[in-house]
Amino acid sequence: MKAIDMTHGQRLAAALLMEKQGGSFAGHIARAFYVADSTNAKLLLTAFDELFCRYYDLHCMNMEHDTQGEDA
Repeated sequence: MKAIDMTHGQRLAAALLMEKQGGSFAGHIARAFYVADSTNAKLLLTAFDELFCRYYDLHCMNMEHDTQGEDA
């Protein structure tokens, strides 16, 4: 999946994790995403596709882990 194809909620989940767990650069990209208009948000998602996708995948793994912990 490309970042541009994610829902807004998926993009936001990636950005939140980028800000919390990423380094300084990832955090700055996340904060830029929060305040970007639609044109600039698309530019960020295209330019930093790999970053958004990586952190969304981490978000999904964290959610899976949390759900599995509840079943135990």
